[in-house]
Amino acid sequence: MRKQLIFLTVLFLIFGTGCKNHIRKNTKTFSQKESITIQYAKGFAVFNEKGKRKVVVYNPWQKGKVLASFVLVKSHPTKGEIKVPLDSVAVFSATQLDALQKLGLLDKVIGISEARFISNKQVKKALNDGKITELEAGGHYFIERILEKRPQAIFFSPFQGDLQLPAILSSITAIPYLDYTETSPLGRAEWIKFSALFFGKEKKADSIFQNIARQYLALKRMADTVRQRPTVFSNKFFNGQWFIAGGKSYMARIFHDAGADYIWHNDKHVASFPLNFETVFKKAQDADYWKIIGSFGSQPSYARIADENELYTHFKAFRQHHIIYCDPEKTAYFERSPMEPQWLLADFIKAFHPRLLPHYRPVFFKVLK
Repeated sequence: MRKQLIFLTVLFLIFGTGCKNHIRKNTKTFSQKESITIQYAKGFAVFNEKGKRKVVVYNPWQKGKVLASFVLVKSHPTKGEIKVPLDSVAVFSATQLDALQKLGLLDKVIGISEARFISNKQVKKALNDGKITELEAGGHYFIERILEKRPQAIFFSPFQGDLQLPAILSSITAIPYLDYTETSPLGRAEWIKFSALFFGKEKKADSIFQNIARQYLALKRMADTVRQRPTVFSNKFFNGQWFIAGGKSYMARIFHDAGADYIWHNDKHVASFPLNFETVFKKAQDADYWKIIGSFGSQPSYARIADENELYTHFKAFRQHHIIYCDPEKTAYFERSPMEPQWLLADFIKAFHPRLLPHYRPVFFKVLK
């Protein structure tokens, strides 16, 4: 009975829950009580100064440099300031859409990018109803549509070398959203607080994030108790290269927290890097598990994976049917997982140590039978 009570308690913890600006006397300001704490994310910071809030986004490609900064006010904005909450925005990343949905803010979204890849039913309905318009696809901005819709701001995910929107859109506030550069799973999820700053939803975002963190940390503590840590590697050969997750990357952290030994854990990269097939095979041929993201039709199988590349059959993880598989089209992995790292972690714990979560049903990844 005592063991059952302990197990139920663990399940509850896991699955429950220039010129000087003169501010008018009637101007609403931010108080110190409204300041937010950033616990894990490294890519942005928030400061309260004289009743105004300054949000700073750091440049991940130039250490110590600021990529963008915004001064937020609740009323009477002066030049260079943004009045919050925003009423209409365009969102050019599925992850950002998920953050806004969790905050109950999808009604503020009037534009998105890459509509064909969106699986969110609420967003798809808004597209069909004409309440949301596709404003970017394939790396091309639909300038006329954007200027016609005139969102107050555009949330976008810049990559190195492409840090700004086209100059013709300079009149629209461009807000870089760099959650994907965080190497900590909880750091990536904490960008929900960044989204919330522009809509006055800080308290709700903090509540959502604290619930995510509690679940994630409870799962991590569970996995920390294991004595045997299986080895794992990731990704697959494509177009002459095999991109390996860096040893200091987001996925490497997930593997570690799930109680596995990532075979490239000593590597110093924070992002993926390319290797040839022979190098990967030499190091990974005897690994216990192999993580793959991809699509192999309606019925993924080891035979279909072997059809793609016969050399895959020589890996131990393939022969023992230890491939941990995710179809991003069926699971909305790229849309949901950054804001749901607790379920991602649970998926891998279930794969590596199934006895720890005997009744758990995977959300994104599962061992392919």
